[in-house]
Amino acid sequence: MLQLESIEGAYSFHSYDSHSARLIKPDHNIHSKAAETDDFITISSTTLIYKEQLETEQLPANFSEFDEQCVQQLCQYDAEIFLIGTGMHSQFPARTVLQYIAHHKLAIDFMDLGAASRTFNILSSEYRKVAALIFFS
Repeated sequence: MLQLESIEGAYSFHSYDSHSARLIKPDHNIHSKAAETDDFITISSTTLIYKEQLETEQLPANFSEFDEQCVQQLCQYDAEIFLIGTGMHSQFPARTVLQYIAHHKLAIDFMDLGAASRTFNILSSEYRKVAALIFFS
């Protein structure tokens, strides 16, 4: 279990494996006596998580498809930092994508799913504007 308390107004990661992640719904306290399975949602495909939003439309299925267009999609959100969970292993996009990110001075970090999940929870609990784009393959 990754999250010990509920985060006001934002999803948080509860657990993950190579095929899915279990998220705690915003403002749900899973440690109360009234906790139920309805307090969770499971994702198993590429998902963007930002505050109370989950986005799955028009996202690449695999990290190998992450490109400049994906970066432009991320910029629709007013997050301060973007975490890209690249699956069970850390990966980096093509050099042209990294150059695009640097040129536009964007705060985008690439890390494995576990690191992205933990970092997302920490930053969210500090009420930072953080978004996570999660890939499972």
